[in-house]
Amino acid sequence: MNELEAIKAHHDSLPEPAPEVTARAWVLVAEEMEAERAGTARPARRFPGRRLVMRAGLAAGLAAAVTAGLVMVRGGEDSAPFVAAPASAAELLRNAATVAAKEDVRPGPGQYFYVDQEAVTFASGSEGDYTRHVRREMWMPAEDPAKPALTRSTYGQIQVISGPGPTQVQAPGTVEYERAGQCRRGSLGAPPQVADLPADPDRLLAKIRQDATAFVRSDQARRGETELGQGEIDMRVDKVVASRLLKLAQNPLISSRTRATIFGALSKMPTVTIVPELTDTAGRRGVGVSLKFEHPSGWERGELIFEPGTYRFLGSRSWIGRKEGGQVEEIPGGSMAVMSVKVVDSVPEVPKDAAKPMFC
Repeated sequence: MNELEAIKAHHDSLPEPAPEVTARAWVLVAEEMEAERAGTARPARRFPGRRLVMRAGLAAGLAAAVTAGLVMVRGGEDSAPFVAAPASAAELLRNAATVAAKEDVRPGPGQYFYVDQEAVTFASGSEGDYTRHVRREMWMPAEDPAKPALTRSTYGQIQVISGPGPTQVQAPGTVEYERAGQCRRGSLGAPPQVADLPADPDRLLAKIRQDATAFVRSDQARRGETELGQGEIDMRVDKVVASRLLKLAQNPLISSRTRATIFGALSKMPTVTIVPELTDTAGRRGVGVSLKFEHPSGWERGELIFEPGTYRFLGSRSWIGRKEGGQVEEIPGGSMAVMSVKVVDSVPEVPKDAAKPMFC
């Protein structure tokens, strides 16, 4: 039996791959074929002492990986195969951390970091609860990564959850431009204090918990709450820790390496669970993790969504559980999908008649 026959006999006995793994594999095949036609494909690497395989055999080799339920993440020369269905949330997050560490997008002088997001925001007030769709684009100069140069928001439809609904909001189709420094608090906000964060997941988690404990103690004193039990204090600390980790993980302005450390820290949270089927704001199916934290008036739950097989970060969702009349009502707290992250050479021109954002 020659080598090809041995490979075929081995893989014919393996189970069928998941549909999303097959789909992703053929996307990679198509990309490689297109690169070959364009003359931009990377040269094959040579391994001493092993027989070379011609590029024409790429589809067969990738199909073998798919049949085994594996797909190669194209994040660098040392990309590693990942199991299509991770056994736990911790394993999924560790895989996501490996991918994120290799996806860093770094603009050069005079260039801009561009982020395109599809979001559903949640609002609650005297006019009731409602959500609305927003497309948010941001251009950030390389010279000052903490300060967005321009944000463009395109507002979509409003969906009323309860109450009469809002009256003072942007009409569907409204486009708003926000220049750097124009509003006290930007639409996307500056990166939340990441310069002093440790690069090790264990140390990062320890620091965030230490900071959360100090914050809760300070807030307790400010409120004059002298009768709080340790259980209540621990609940508040856990809420702050989980909330900050989730916000850091989904913030588009932090570096990919920092995001990788955050995914690693999240993998060590005892309450994080895996969610096999999730859909992001753009309708893309994914696999995700869920982190739930309690508070006296109910609970909150954050979900991070990843592309099946590759574990590339797609977006996030959040939910709010409110206690009313002995029952807990679950309502959506918002969602976000990352559509594009890339380097561009310019920003769009702001129309001369562009008004200041309504809620600036």
